[in-house]
Amino acid sequence: MTTEAKISLSEQTRERLLATARTVFSENGFKKSTVREICRRAEVNIAAVNYYFSSKEALFTATLDFERLLTLCNETNQGSICAQDRLLGFIHDFLMRLLDEKEFSVQCQLMARELAEPTPVLSKIVQEAIAPIHLFVAKLVCEIVDKKISEADARRCVFSIIGQCVYYSHAQPVIQQLHPKLRYNRIEIKAIAKHIGEFSLAGLKQISQNQCP
Repeated sequence: MTTEAKISLSEQTRERLLATARTVFSENGFKKSTVREICRRAEVNIAAVNYYFSSKEALFTATLDFERLLTLCNETNQGSICAQDRLLGFIHDFLMRLLDEKEFSVQCQLMARELAEPTPVLSKIVQEAIAPIHLFVAKLVCEIVDKKISEADARRCVFSIIGQCVYYSHAQPVIQQLHPKLRYNRIEIKAIAKHIGEFSLAGLKQISQNQCP
């Protein structure tokens, strides 16, 4: 076997281990997931975790694909598009990632579990993924209200906008009992995004008017 073939095989093994770990962690949480179970499902030697990632904690950190979350902000951060439309685009794309099974729902499940059962990795999640997204939305909010808003009010607006989105994901077991026939297909997600976007923009407009001298 050539050196290039060995590298390719090694990379495939690493990626298979990473994908399996992401699924196991999302299903069981960090504490209940074991290296043995992850390696069994990935069909790799139990020593593979230490070889590729050095520890269970490092493997868990690697499963948190911050880059895909941050790309969401970069994709909608087009200066030629007005802030209102950028916010609507962000809400739509964020919901697609949260609710559409074809997107990275496993990643979102993993993040949700980490928030419910924090591990030492939480600070890394906040610094590298959550904080940049909140900062991005805060900038949009300030631009939409023409900076006629205090830092505290801007923070509350960000919490409200993101909170509306994550409710549909985190409260899904309750929502399914309240509305058993409701399904998050792309048409429904688009409608939810439209509602949250219009609702949020109306609120920001009112805040802007209230801030006027």
